[in-house]
Amino acid sequence: MKKIKHLMIWMGLLLCLVSCKDAMETIGLGGDEIPAEGVTLNIELPNFSEKKINTRAGADESISKVTAVFYGESNTYKGMANVNIGSMNADGTYPATISKVPSGTKTVHLVTNINDLTEEEAKDLQAAYREIDTNNPICWGSVSLETLLNGTPTVDLFRPYAKVTLKVADAVNAVETVFPEKDAGLIINHTAAKSAIAPAGYNEPTDALAPTTEFSSTDVGDGTHREVAVTETSAGVANVIIKAKYKGIEGYYKVGLYKDAKNKIQYSLLRNHNYTITVTKVNDYGFEKLDDAVNSDPENRLEADVVDDNPAIYNMIACKDYELGVSDNLSLKAAVTEAKITLVTTLESATYNVKIKDSDTWIKRYDKEGEGITTPESGSLSSSGTKYLLKFTLNPNIHETPRTGTVTISSGDLKLDVKITQAGYDFMRDDPDRKVSMYKDNNVSQDNYFAWLDKVKGIRPDQMQGAVRNNGLHFTVGKNAYSYKIPKKTGDKLPGDVQTYTDGYFTVSADGDYWKVTLNDDRDNNYDLWKGTFTITNAAGINITYTVYHTGIFHKITDDMANKYELTEGGDGKLKVTGMFYYGVVKVKGKAHTYIMLDRNLGATDNSPYVPDINEFKNNKGAIGGYFKISENKNSSDATKGNLSSELSPDGFQIPDKSVFEDLVNAGRLKTKTRQTALGESYYCTFMETTNSELKTIYFPYGGYLEGQSLKNPNHVIFWTKSLLSETQGFSDKSPEYGYWYNYFDIYNGKQGISNIRFVSGSNGKNTGRYKAMPLRLISKTVL
Repeated sequence: MKKIKHLMIWMGLLLCLVSCKDAMETIGLGGDEIPAEGVTLNIELPNFSEKKINTRAGADESISKVTAVFYGESNTYKGMANVNIGSMNADGTYPATISKVPSGTKTVHLVTNINDLTEEEAKDLQAAYREIDTNNPICWGSVSLETLLNGTPTVDLFRPYAKVTLKVADAVNAVETVFPEKDAGLIINHTAAKSAIAPAGYNEPTDALAPTTEFSSTDVGDGTHREVAVTETSAGVANVIIKAKYKGIEGYYKVGLYKDAKNKIQYSLLRNHNYTITVTKVNDYGFEKLDDAVNSDPENRLEADVVDDNPAIYNMIACKDYELGVSDNLSLKAAVTEAKITLVTTLESATYNVKIKDSDTWIKRYDKEGEGITTPESGSLSSSGTKYLLKFTLNPNIHETPRTGTVTISSGDLKLDVKITQAGYDFMRDDPDRKVSMYKDNNVSQDNYFAWLDKVKGIRPDQMQGAVRNNGLHFTVGKNAYSYKIPKKTGDKLPGDVQTYTDGYFTVSADGDYWKVTLNDDRDNNYDLWKGTFTITNAAGINITYTVYHTGIFHKITDDMANKYELTEGGDGKLKVTGMFYYGVVKVKGKAHTYIMLDRNLGATDNSPYVPDINEFKNNKGAIGGYFKISENKNSSDATKGNLSSELSPDGFQIPDKSVFEDLVNAGRLKTKTRQTALGESYYCTFMETTNSELKTIYFPYGGYLEGQSLKNPNHVIFWTKSLLSETQGFSDKSPEYGYWYNYFDIYNGKQGISNIRFVSGSNGKNTGRYKAMPLRLISKTVL
């Protein structure tokens, strides 16, 4: 099966040949040279139009040198030769000749603006990396010799750049609000410092793609958008930062180049592709510092759609005489009303047909954008064809349920389906008339609950072992203080068309212009773990379903708390864990007791495995949370008096003493097993099975502890306990060392035990100020 290469035209190279028949006969007979008059070419640098991708190239851009590289069967290197260029013709083209073509040549690659192309580079242009020069860009194109000698083909040359375009949806505030200053807008960091001469795929990061160390903030545009040209870069490598304004305050926002946001699959930045980022919503203040945005994960502070305006041909079929290829299936947001599908056909007539499945009436029509574009060849396994871009008009999806439609594209006897999926409409976040308010102790805590929830750390599915908990109303395990109000609209109905609905755990009742959701009295102040749902049916008969959770707690770590108790590696204050966190609650059974434990460390965003030297898990560093000092000063009894446990711990939870870990170890609940990653790397995984909890397994991350700013024992699982060393353990309450020493729980290579350490350096009652800081896994003060 042949592979179709397709890229939009940036620069045309017109090859006009004479005596083609004689030349074909000469080469076909194995001669080393084409006819004496040579092959005459006209090289054209056309003006850029709106339909052609323009980057930093200007009207004064020129070609200083063109080199022809020849390949035979199976892309075997045959040699290279200069393409001689004459003075510009009246029509703006440049006459050029290739005087010699090696015997056995099947494909000719053309490379511009390299004066020192080596034989080694020419043998594999996809593995030949060069520094980028935007003023004198390397361009590449290819054509089969058969095509070259049988007509007057156009060979497309491509610069090794992609373009990223930033736009703002009409529904968002005026552009001047999003782009508050002349130099604001789009910043792309960590794009490749080098690019291959010929397209190399860029599906995975490679060592050859050295990231840049400086930011590129060169913006162009007419005030309604920004554009930045970037080098070809692997998926997930580049940082996309938008500088915008929210409520009058400028900030930095990180955007993921997601082609599949649900599964966090990002685009590679491919040459000649235009990646359009459209800002659809600004929810919160951005990061004050650029570095903070770069070091963060993409999040919901700013929402955007990302579209590749030149999508790759994803699916292709062939028969004996021709081929048909189409772009990938599309996944769109509910409100999106436009979808684009690219097709390529090599059928001689270049005809095609489109059929929309009869039941998919929400796909209204399609339009052909522009005329067909002839695609280039690339190597002996490719053939040229005609490419079309089809634009489909869609109805927005106003239901919660996603829907998928089918478009069938045919050319000749070949047929392919492309699926268009629209996500369900998110009434909870996107309906401006149904903003849920969160109340704490009967006072408004958050007037736009779901917008706030999206900023809470540790609640997204990717931070919850895949569990979805950021889609509902949360009552806290233990002592609950929260309730919720949902705007009540004309025609709204609860199940059974009642004014009060209860499922035994919570109650939804009419309260003036709102539906009020409260926890039932007999369900308050307990540690039952459950979740439920209720449905509001609106006047249009559309069901809006809310999930209710009693599975975790909210807790805020303030800057003051972090500054007082938290240490970071290297002393970098930006690494301190602060803000609002969500922690899942689980039950774990020891030999003597059952404990209510948080599903992750204090300050942790992730509850997945973390092993620092294993590639598959090194990105889960958020599972460590913070490294905390257990105290600032020595105490007369234990770590619960006037220090970390009471001041920093969530209400109702505390640092466990050593007997808790000993009980869990004695019961055999806490296990360390040797496992292997998908790539065959062996590692120790420490975990514990839970009892009657939504999560069946919780993990204990590796990461050691800090002594001052230095990381110690990174391949150990370590937790503070609040057990103070005293009396039989070596210190009487009269000893100057009493109050400085605490037990900690330690796991290394599967060995589980209790060790002790002085929480601050010094001896004989002295405090030098060099503290130890360890992670914390907290439990409820209530033991079942």
